[in-house]
Amino acid sequence: MNKIVTSDEITAILPEIVAIRRDLHTYPELSFQEFETSEKIVKFLSQLNIDNQVVGKTGVVATIFNSSAFPTIALRAEMDALPIQDDKTCDYASKYPGVMHACGHDGIVAIALGVAKILQQKSSLLKCNVKFLFEPAEEIGEGARALIGADALSNPVVDRMIIFHLANSEPLGMEIQEKVSTAEICSLDLHVTGYSSHWGEVEKGSDAIHAASETICAIKKCSSQKREMPSVIGIGTINGGVKNNIMADSVDMTGTLRTFLPKDREEMIRCLGQDFQKIEKKTNTQIKMAVEMRTPPIFNDPDLVKTGIEIGQNVFKKSRVILGRTPYLAGDNAAFYFEQIKGVRIVFFAAQESIINYPLHNSRFDFNESIFPYAIETLCELICHIAVEK
Repeated sequence: MNKIVTSDEITAILPEIVAIRRDLHTYPELSFQEFETSEKIVKFLSQLNIDNQVVGKTGVVATIFNSSAFPTIALRAEMDALPIQDDKTCDYASKYPGVMHACGHDGIVAIALGVAKILQQKSSLLKCNVKFLFEPAEEIGEGARALIGADALSNPVVDRMIIFHLANSEPLGMEIQEKVSTAEICSLDLHVTGYSSHWGEVEKGSDAIHAASETICAIKKCSSQKREMPSVIGIGTINGGVKNNIMADSVDMTGTLRTFLPKDREEMIRCLGQDFQKIEKKTNTQIKMAVEMRTPPIFNDPDLVKTGIEIGQNVFKKSRVILGRTPYLAGDNAAFYFEQIKGVRIVFFAAQESIINYPLHNSRFDFNESIFPYAIETLCELICHIAVEK
């Protein structure tokens, strides 16, 4: 494959891109509160003379437009941070208490801006239009639908979509899943109703907390059963009871149900329902369960997978490019884009050397900024080659 950009061109912008990332990390903002972040993005794009607009309060859509006869390739970049205290010791640690970029979105925005700068410099050579979607509220699963509702996929109509993530679980490299990439995410709400009494008269009550404990054991059992593809059910919150000497009459639990195949989701719900009926009879309680699909799975387009792997192998060493066959149990609301547009999801690995790599959503999460030139080059080349193949 003939290269569109040179290493020197990317190296020239790296100090600026690193500075952007560190500034965003220092001043993170939560979902739908990314006002400063969007202002910085708009300022950078405007200085490049790239048309842009703020949509849905904090989202930013920008377009390098060449011709209506050309296809339009979109690159998504999430903007929001998480409600986590930054416990790192470094110059760019978050200055906002209880808010942190613990999922790499600061780096994703910086990389996307680097791609925008390089492709704007090359705009006269492009055989496509390039749309940049700086998406708010990805962490709460609402950003993609907000941008879709604001017609971000129109004017010009997006023909292909690229999304990417950063992970620090492996040395510098990348992975693309062969087929399904992320899971279907369902919310799980459980309400256990018992009958309160004084603990001195246990025979007069029905203990909702005890029933809840049995419910959690049933969830663990159903989750651990072997299936064709990975799946999980987990409880994230549990609340019940009012006083130490009163038998609890209700417990509320919330959790997640993650699968890749509809039959697995249905089987897990059936398994839970059967076990809950037994628990109700045994404990003289009632268990109500509500399951709501929040995010569909992401399926990578096979042609984009093939092109992405080939380009990745030209950028990285071949041994550092993985064609994944095991999908991630994480979810991504970008699946709503993929329901309308063929797309591909890439994970760039960026483990730091000789130090502990704390995982995503950890208060000490960080990544190796040396991934920036590789990611920028891969994305620039992929965008340009997709346009030719389209």
